[in-house]
Amino acid sequence: MRWRPRAAPTRAKERANISFFIFIMFFAVFGVIILTELLLLERPPVNSARSRYSDALQGWEGRTETGADGVDPPPPAHSALDAVWQPVAGTRFKFFVYSAYVEGRTTDAVRVIAATKTRGADAVVCRLWLLDNRTLTVKARVKPIRENWNLKYSASYVLCSLRNTGVRAQETAGAVVAVLAEAVAHRAPTNLLPVLDTLPKPGIEENLHVCVKPFHYSYARDSWLVEWFELNRLLGASHFYMYNESLSTQVACVLDRYRREGLVTLLQWKLPLVSKVEIRTEGQFAAFNDCLYRSMSSAGWLLVIDVDEVVLPRRERTLPALLTALRSSYNPPSRAPSAFLFRNAFFYLRWKDDAEAPAPLLTARKTRRWAAPHAIKNRSKYALRPTDAVELGNHFIWELAPGASAVGVPTDRALLHHYRMACEFGGMQCIMVPSTIDRTAHRWVEELMQRVTAEKQQLARTCPA
Repeated sequence: MRWRPRAAPTRAKERANISFFIFIMFFAVFGVIILTELLLLERPPVNSARSRYSDALQGWEGRTETGADGVDPPPPAHSALDAVWQPVAGTRFKFFVYSAYVEGRTTDAVRVIAATKTRGADAVVCRLWLLDNRTLTVKARVKPIRENWNLKYSASYVLCSLRNTGVRAQETAGAVVAVLAEAVAHRAPTNLLPVLDTLPKPGIEENLHVCVKPFHYSYARDSWLVEWFELNRLLGASHFYMYNESLSTQVACVLDRYRREGLVTLLQWKLPLVSKVEIRTEGQFAAFNDCLYRSMSSAGWLLVIDVDEVVLPRRERTLPALLTALRSSYNPPSRAPSAFLFRNAFFYLRWKDDAEAPAPLLTARKTRRWAAPHAIKNRSKYALRPTDAVELGNHFIWELAPGASAVGVPTDRALLHHYRMACEFGGMQCIMVPSTIDRTAHRWVEELMQRVTAEKQQLARTCPA
């Protein structure tokens, strides 16, 4: 019988070899898939819009964005707008921006005046279009302005950090900035703000400018407003910053006349938040701080008061003379304060007119006031060097620059005359509070009467009755 080779074991061995090969190939392919996934996670494809911007937004060290490196941000959607409340799209909560300023005193940044949620504000970033055609995306910090009365929304700062970008703050003057929600930073911006310069100009040391909170409830005291303007001009004020939420037709005409004379910067103020419900009165703390930075390049002194208040010096004729004298009393001069707070005294308009009033002016007729003025920081108002302040409040300064200080002014040097319509805590306050006669305002009455009369004659020809 002839021998034949056994085929079955050979076929089994071949099948085993094939199975082993398939097993090895399976793990090889699986390994390639896993490695590919890992590489894709580390380096997103440049054709993906989301991945292009997530790469630019990681690290927040201020990456310069150009088409050459694959990052080409959307161009501005419209021209930059100053002093207009503009929305930040894509946020969970309401978020609006108003103005932007160079901040180069203690850090290099762009400071944006904003209004948003007091606590837990949305994360945002800043995109800058510089004058040399560079585009820069930087991290931003939202900082609520402290005087917010714990309401849901607050006047806030957005600080666009220039740290590690190689860009100095002063290089951003004249640039355009947009505030973007971090979650949708790859989209075109819904706001564009020109970055305004804050570098003081030469020769402004004695310039006194005045800040006033937003007009609202269709403010209509036009006759008094003329007297208030002319008295402050006699006291040395050369410019006024005002914010218009709503005005009567007559007051609007008065302000327009002063604006055309170069005395008033009148800014629109239509903040889309409910006053006293969502945010403190008309977002007034955003206005105070916008005024601070807006005046920084041109004002040596800034006086923050309301339109029913006047600061009257007791010895000097003007406020710049008073402030200069107060600072010169410090030795060495480097120790001189940067801000002076004036104590408040109410002159209630419901009290009887002064029988000895030399003119029909309100400040001449209303000379009875509280005998004891309020304490400093209780209804006080203030004058300050703008370059030495960081954050303003209503009755005092929340934050000064390092090394700067604020002091109260003795009442024998100056007093805040507060011509208030309503008595505090009801009508009984008018009867019960100890009062005294104060005719300090009569020092200016003759010249003031001449100026008010002339101004009202001019207004009678230009403003409707």
